[in-house]
Amino acid sequence: MSTRLLIAIALVLAVVAVGPTGASAQDAGQSRTILVDEGGSYDVTVHPDFVTVFYLPDKITKALASDTTAYEVKPIGDTSLAIRPLKQDAKPANLALATQSIKVSVVLRVGKSRDEALTQVTFKRADVEAELQRRLEEAVKKRTAELEEKIAEMQKTMDAELPKVADGLIAARLLQRREVRKLGAIERNNDNVVVEATDVFFLGEDAYVVFQIENRNKSPYRLATAQVMDGAADRAGVVRFVSDAAEAAGKGVIGVVRPGGKGSGVVVVRRSGDLLGKKLDLVVAEPGGRGKVVVDRIVLR
Repeated sequence: MSTRLLIAIALVLAVVAVGPTGASAQDAGQSRTILVDEGGSYDVTVHPDFVTVFYLPDKITKALASDTTAYEVKPIGDTSLAIRPLKQDAKPANLALATQSIKVSVVLRVGKSRDEALTQVTFKRADVEAELQRRLEEAVKKRTAELEEKIAEMQKTMDAELPKVADGLIAARLLQRREVRKLGAIERNNDNVVVEATDVFFLGEDAYVVFQIENRNKSPYRLATAQVMDGAADRAGVVRFVSDAAEAAGKGVIGVVRPGGKGSGVVVVRRSGDLLGKKLDLVVAEPGGRGKVVVDRIVLR
């Protein structure tokens, strides 16, 4: 996994941890959260079919309703109230609430439908929520910095260890098998593009098929694919190609051979032992399968 990807994951986790920034009111279905600075006035829709519960941030010191005949207001412990209109046609009424830290005025309105009513309203101190948000952001920032530092250290370790691993792998394969065999298989297409499979390098269990492309056409040959076909199965792995063309390889192109120019490539074939003695085809083509050249009679031994 790359360093950038790991950092991106950390930042996504940070955003999830922080969550959305609090507004003056946050709605979620039939519940609502109201952030209060010191005081304010808010409308709350209720319904006779429901009991609406108010949650306050600390002990309630005052709860006065302007119409006690139309609305029932009962305390639930020190920090909660249960509100219910006593009749469907109740007029809007005012409910004055005060706690040790906030004072709010709530206008109670009976909704036409029970679906409009709130069953839960939570009042929170805006300064407390802002402080919590600040702490969360600081924690995320700190954690992200720690992750970036760990990832950088991991990357540094990997940069130091990977060459050693590669060297060890190459050394082991050299001891297993190191051999070069001539192929000499050549073919051309109707556009006078000549492809020759020149050699195969055996390194351990893998084979590296080397080929050359000579472009005798008047248009550039843009190599898009290089396959080693075992019947209908493509056994090619990594493909590399170089040439003296000034044109850079664009999207979907491995390399370019200028008119009158030549280029060399190599195709890696993994587990070549499974293919020894079989007749293989080297197939090269431009984008869309144009300019295809099939070099057959390739046999690995």
